[in-house]
Amino acid sequence: MSVKLARMNEEAFNQYYNSAIQEYANEHVKAGNWGEEEAFDKAKKQFEQLLPDGLETNAHVLFSIMYGNETIGTLWLNIKSKQHEKHAFIYDIKLDDKQRGKGYGKATMIAIEEYAKSENINQISLHVFAHNERAFALYEKMGYKAKSYNMSKRLS
Repeated sequence: MSVKLARMNEEAFNQYYNSAIQEYANEHVKAGNWGEEEAFDKAKKQFEQLLPDGLETNAHVLFSIMYGNETIGTLWLNIKSKQHEKHAFIYDIKLDDKQRGKGYGKATMIAIEEYAKSENINQISLHVFAHNERAFALYEKMGYKAKSYNMSKRLS
């Protein structure tokens, strides 16, 4: 099974953008970082700072994840040069809910690595919320290593 990464078009970006803000806000609420009343505004502000020019934002590349002619997910990469190497950071990777558990996650990670190699990218990094155990397990299986942990303890 293989998937392809296709540069996102404006229509797909507009659909992605609004739903991604809400999902990002929800993830921060689940993680206990933000309250529900503030989450959407905080998420929107971060997206506006990260993607001020939408699809044309420098150093950011957004893809539709394709299986055949069907869009099955989205991918957002940030590519920067650090210490004479190119590094990619996965800001967002999402498969449609109905496509999960079919091997597309692993296929997407392989496609990202192939893209990175074609662009002479030396390292790929990402963030995963601790409550997303399924994604964490996939990333570990694909060879990603944790570089730090944020821990907290609720007292009330």
